[in-house]
Amino acid sequence: MKDILKQSLLFAVALLLFAACSDWTKVESIDIKETMPWESNPAGWEDYQARVRGYKARPHKLTYIRFANSPEGVLNEKGSLRSLPDSLDIVSLTNGENFSGYDAEDIARMKAVDIKLLYQIELVKSENPDAAIDKAVSVVSKHSLDGFSFTAPGSESASAVLDRLMAAKTEAQMIVFEGDPVILSPSDIDRIDLFVLATQTIETDFDLRNYLGDVLEAGVPRDKMLLSVSTQGAFRNIENAELPVLEAMADRVVNYGPMAGLALFDIESDYYHYDMNWSSLRSVIHRLNP
Repeated sequence: MKDILKQSLLFAVALLLFAACSDWTKVESIDIKETMPWESNPAGWEDYQARVRGYKARPHKLTYIRFANSPEGVLNEKGSLRSLPDSLDIVSLTNGENFSGYDAEDIARMKAVDIKLLYQIELVKSENPDAAIDKAVSVVSKHSLDGFSFTAPGSESASAVLDRLMAAKTEAQMIVFEGDPVILSPSDIDRIDLFVLATQTIETDFDLRNYLGDVLEAGVPRDKMLLSVSTQGAFRNIENAELPVLEAMADRVVNYGPMAGLALFDIESDYYHYDMNWSSLRSVIHRLNP
């Protein structure tokens, strides 16, 4: 009898505990209002943006990136322009053909800190160059972007695209060439504002110096050059083998200068980090402009 009473009592206690636990773990929706910096402290935010613009207005080494905008279905901030560091100078949109509403919403934020947005035209990969240029001109005009970047397989195609872009651009817009400027004619070199050199596959200082010599001989001004580097690059820094490839190439911009700055490719892998997002990109910016 005692065993039956004991088991009944334990069962009753278990039911009470289960009921209590159910109340404790019940899922409830809670309204959380996000307060952005420009909402909580508008004056402080305006002051911050003014200081960033002041930094951009002073002489400094430029930081240029390729960015795969408008991914299919934006899942997080990694795919949004507004998530990029404010101290960037130029962003070349590699998916400009699919310029989205998300990109359009972010433009005001980028312009407030003087980040220039370019539409990238890759004639090297394009099956219909004329259509690609038409699309670029349309998007740049519609969204008041800051100009164009382009690649070209040869001198003739480069001249053709430059003719079109020079006719379409405003005085304030810029044209950037990505690739090996040795293929360009001297007259076309004079029409280009910046040159992102094809150094992302270079592995040694010896090869880098030889390449820079060829580019200078072609007539490209040193102060219009940006070295390029990829997060997947193989550049070997003999002086300090432990230095990451991005930072090593940033040092070459300073050592072999005066150059305009550094272009970074394949930065998507830099977003997630235990310390902060875009940690390598931020490190490069500070290294170029200590």
